[in-house]
Amino acid sequence: MKMKQLKTIYQTSFLIGNIYTPKVLEDEALHQLLKTQFNALTAENIMKPALIQPKQATFTFDAADAMVDYASDHDFHVVGHTLAWHQQTLDWIDEAKTSREEALNLLREHLMEIMTRYKGKIISWDVLNEAIEDGVQQDTKAWRKHLRDTPWLRMIGEDYIQHVFHIAHELDPHAILYYNDYNLNNQQKREATYYMVKELKEAGVPIQGIGMQGHYHTNTPVQTVEESLALFTQLDGIEISVTELDVTVTGSEKATVLSTDHEIEQAQYYAQLFQIYKRYENSIKRITFWGTDDATSWRRERFPTLFNQDYSPKQAFHAIVDPDQFLKDHPLVERDTTQTAVATHGSPVLGVVQTWHQKHPLSVSRQLTAWEGATAKAYVMWDEVSLYLLADVSVATLNASAKEIHHKDSVDIYLNLMQEQSKNDQTDDHHITITFENEVSFNGKVDIKGFKSFATTTNNGYQVQVKIPVQKGLFVEQVIGFDLQVNDSNAHGVRQSMATWNDVSGRLGTSTAGFGKLRLTCAD
Repeated sequence: MKMKQLKTIYQTSFLIGNIYTPKVLEDEALHQLLKTQFNALTAENIMKPALIQPKQATFTFDAADAMVDYASDHDFHVVGHTLAWHQQTLDWIDEAKTSREEALNLLREHLMEIMTRYKGKIISWDVLNEAIEDGVQQDTKAWRKHLRDTPWLRMIGEDYIQHVFHIAHELDPHAILYYNDYNLNNQQKREATYYMVKELKEAGVPIQGIGMQGHYHTNTPVQTVEESLALFTQLDGIEISVTELDVTVTGSEKATVLSTDHEIEQAQYYAQLFQIYKRYENSIKRITFWGTDDATSWRRERFPTLFNQDYSPKQAFHAIVDPDQFLKDHPLVERDTTQTAVATHGSPVLGVVQTWHQKHPLSVSRQLTAWEGATAKAYVMWDEVSLYLLADVSVATLNASAKEIHHKDSVDIYLNLMQEQSKNDQTDDHHITITFENEVSFNGKVDIKGFKSFATTTNNGYQVQVKIPVQKGLFVEQVIGFDLQVNDSNAHGVRQSMATWNDVSGRLGTSTAGFGKLRLTCAD
């Protein structure tokens, strides 16, 4: 049976795009898939700064030229990705020896070479990528406080943002210029982005679009995506695109084949997304999927795309063809995703692993960002006056160079002794952060009297152990609000991923509503 064409189904709504990789020039089946289903292409990697200019004044355009020629030959619109970013950037620049003016000149020279070469051939550019940090918790209107610590920010200052857009517009006045970021469904991050774009636009900066990357999971609350679209559509003169859409399947990371139930669950999520996108089609310019098939996706461990390795369509593809019908045929079942963990009775000795009961592990593995990094196994114990936690963190690299503790490799402990799930932190709540070097923060609150902690590195990462005294005492069968988050810092001292035990909203710092439940038991 011949597959229906997504680009035809949505031709009056928005462009339907995918990534370009050089593989398409050698794989006829991939070429046929792209040509049949999509009408826009984004360079996955070949236009990123480090690949275009690996050394100063040495530009490598062959792969990008081939992409632009391929798109022209087969009637694809082309999206340029990306001009200014904190990763895969111009690492040959010596920041310590580069003045502000020299940095501005290097930025201009990079943009001039690439944008002049492809002027008139590219409909839009992801000019600035991921400039807002993760973990924005408050004061979102003051967006400058939440700028990611990037090389361009350090060398030029916060106005590097205005400069990169002005330079890009000068070089190609007809290209649509985008700010592109992930996790824009997070309330605080989307608000910071909204205020940044609003202020820049009102100041005459030629920013014309917001790219919502769309690296989601099947446990990402779908309503948060619509909330972001509703906010961004309030910006005059700003178009929206979903620039890097893929949806990983929570719980499938150890599977070799996607189960039928998981495939339907993923398809239901895609169907809900496209119901939302259709409602906002007057504001959305383009939907671009970040990958053609599960086997070659950058998130391949969790089966995120619409097609199998042989390019046969998954249920997700059929869900997008007709979202309403798919959800009629596969109705949603409301699920309570709140997890309950067991804490066993006992008083372990910090630093002595043998004194810990390890029969009821908590898996801290619900990834909140596109970068799926550190995870942890955790164990909780209690006695009548204290709560005890052991978290065994698996992570590839350790870094504590960041100024802010939550950007270091660390564990966040969230505790609500009253089990009151409310939108605002309560006086009985605790938010404690501990790094792999045993640096501790109580996040603006007074130190907890009698609190103790221990941290040590391991072959696979690090381990933290804590004792949290509880003033009002604890008792058997008590249920308290509880969550854990693991922060993963990259080699540059920037937090690139977060994983939680229960919450998937990204709002742990401002709301107890996403906490899981911890039941105190005498069972071993």
